[in-house]
Amino acid sequence: MFSLRRCNRVGFIALVVVAVLLITALSAPPGRGAPRPPPPPPPLVQPPPPPPPHHPPSLDTNTKANTNSNLSWLQSWFSQPVRRKCADIAVPADYWALEEAMSHPFVDIPQTGPISLGETVCVRVVVPAPKARVSVLYTPFPGKPWDSVQLDLVGNITGVSVPVRLRAVEDYRNSLRDSAHVYEADVPLRDADAFVPQGVLEYRDAKWNPEDGLPPVAYVPEALQISDALVVQVVDSEQNSRLSLAQHLSLPLCTEANPDGRWLNATEIPFDISTLMPPDHHGRIWVPYTCRMQRYSYQDFAKCLVKKYPILHMYGDSNTRRMLKKVTTLGEWCSTKESHTTHPCLCEDYGDPFDRFRVSREEVVIDMDPTSGGRSPTGNFSKAMAPPSKSRIYFRRWGGLTARNAMPWSRSFDAGVQHFFGTPQVAIISLTNWDAAFSTRAYFAAQLDRLVALVEKSYGPETEIILRTGQHYCCRYDNSRTHRQYSRLRNQSFDSYIAEVFRERLGDRRRISVWDVATLMETQPLEIRSEQPFCPSNHARAEIIDIENQLLFNRLCNPADGAEQRVTTNSILTEDESNE
Repeated sequence: MFSLRRCNRVGFIALVVVAVLLITALSAPPGRGAPRPPPPPPPLVQPPPPPPPHHPPSLDTNTKANTNSNLSWLQSWFSQPVRRKCADIAVPADYWALEEAMSHPFVDIPQTGPISLGETVCVRVVVPAPKARVSVLYTPFPGKPWDSVQLDLVGNITGVSVPVRLRAVEDYRNSLRDSAHVYEADVPLRDADAFVPQGVLEYRDAKWNPEDGLPPVAYVPEALQISDALVVQVVDSEQNSRLSLAQHLSLPLCTEANPDGRWLNATEIPFDISTLMPPDHHGRIWVPYTCRMQRYSYQDFAKCLVKKYPILHMYGDSNTRRMLKKVTTLGEWCSTKESHTTHPCLCEDYGDPFDRFRVSREEVVIDMDPTSGGRSPTGNFSKAMAPPSKSRIYFRRWGGLTARNAMPWSRSFDAGVQHFFGTPQVAIISLTNWDAAFSTRAYFAAQLDRLVALVEKSYGPETEIILRTGQHYCCRYDNSRTHRQYSRLRNQSFDSYIAEVFRERLGDRRRISVWDVATLMETQPLEIRSEQPFCPSNHARAEIIDIENQLLFNRLCNPADGAEQRVTTNSILTEDESNE
């Protein structure tokens, strides 16, 4: 009797265990099952989380309580979310002990399982401690890294290149010059593809930041060790996400000049591309993720200026001059295939004849209309008012806020720019290109404070301020006699600092927006960024200027709510015309 009762109890316990396992399997979320073994990690990467214990907790005498506790334990284990944010994944202690003699710089992606459109993946880069005595000449800007790492996640099929904006992990060892350094970023992936890391270590020991007369350091990048197992699969099984390329035509129009986007091969876009941005010289089209760009002709833009912006002020360097050559000629400057390979269209146009406005003058006035384009007026005229059926552009050419300006950069403001040149609806201010090349950060910060104060004094809240970034800089250094202090990370640091200061000082009282021509080029595939011919002034080639301009045209001319409007080939319809 005792044995039979004991056998019944054992059989009952076995039945309970089987039931628990069966219930767990049936109640698991769709697509969830036993965890797959992780891919083989690169050297010294974080080990996967420990598996569940080999033996479940022992059964107690209360069968019902025991069944519930085991079910809860098993369900909680299998329903744990995959940790993909860097903040949720500890940095292995081994990383901080690495030295250059032990390991090359390497990339780590702690979790590489499939993700859906728009989800993020944690990417880390480890730069071992230097083996040789480090230099103390070069120092980074406050809050910036010792090492400059250029890293992208690149789609194997689409060729989409997503910049990885690394930041130093919050650890005191990252503040030490001679320590190992660990950087990380949560990178959103918004295209269906298999993404792999691609990049280089550009500079160690803050040599990306020549200041106080130090010369630029030769660009000799180091390879990053990247395991073949570091592949992130992004799936779009339903194709109903707003990020899906299949849904692009249903997106609202872009109302900013700095949306996130990517470059796609024109032949692989599954809809009519005639209304998108024009392609670059490699047949790739820049397509934003969360809004839609219209393709404006230069006549479209001129008509938009006449209707919405009778007065426009622009402050900028030779990159703004090249942009205005396109605008004033209604796109004809450097527009033929034969001209695309000439030096003025690829790089330097300063000595090239041009009769629309005097490119050597530091202040020019240009009157625009959709038929004849733009020209500087002659004879006696009022500088503060646009002629009928025209828009007036005031262009102040400067070399940033540097001491190299023939006429001090502040003189236009000191003289009363609105009094002489009218009250604009928009003022576009371009900085960084000269400032990163020739100024120290301390000097520039003091001049930027002056500029912000003068802008606030000179323009009322009715004038929107648009900040144009500097040109993207990549994959070389300036070894010309001018020795511009350019580097990719240095130029980016100036851009972010300018936007931060303007928004902090003026953002609560007026609209501040960014015309981001730098990120536009940063999202190009690395091989295209690297092909830029040697151009000390870092000018964009003419085909890219057309695309940069489209960012501005969409920002200024699209409806503020992003609603659809009908655009013709040669003009933007007025409200009366659209109702005919």
